Amino acid sequence: MINVRFLQFGSVLCAAVAAIALAGGFQAQTEKVGVVDFSKVIEASEYGKAGQVSFTKLKADRETLLQFIDNYRVLTIEQATNIRDLSLKQDRSKEEEAKLESLKADVIAQSKKWQALATKSDMSAEDRALIEDYAKRAQSMGDTMQRWYKDFSNDLTTWSDKQKIEGIAKARAAVQEVAKAQGYSMVFEASVAPYSANDLTDATLAAMNAKK
Repeated sequence: MINVRFLQFGSVLCAAVAAIALAGGFQAQTEKVGVVDFSKVIEASEYGKAGQVSFTKLKADRETLLQFIDNYRVLTIEQATNIRDLSLKQDRSKEEEAKLESLKADVIAQSKKWQALATKSDMSAEDRALIEDYAKRAQSMGDTMQRWYKDFSNDLTTWSDKQKIEGIAKARAAVQEVAKAQGYSMVFEASVAPYSANDLTDATLAAMNAKK
């Protein structure tokens, strides 16, 4: 058994922003300072929510695939590869869905056959050869799962990093828009100035959502 669970989206999307979110690109007559909760803006935005939905699907598809292989380790490399490719394909056709289910059913049948052979008392030479083959497959699948787990972890991290960078850029643009419209000369990330009376989080969230 291996751990097939990946990190949650929020734990890898945490916005690592600078203490000073931005300096206003204009000169105000008097200094006016505000704060923005960047993490809240990104996560609560339509962009952030859509990213959460996408990540949840990507994560679930990979966990389900690894769990299936872990439960039924009698797959050949070809079967495992075909099941992986179909399982991770977005918007599968009906034909592809049927093929995937057929492949899984065949694997489950082979697993049951392996279990039956393991309790058989009068095994033939053919039975023993088949058991050896299943054992080799199980070892191979163990190695394959470890490799795919690392690959999937890297893929999800890369995807999340891209989302984080895009999210921060969108949030910064929204802050700049709000700050300029309301005459702010400086805006800090909320954790730096948690007691500021000028909280622009909601206004920034609205501005970010208004951008399509």
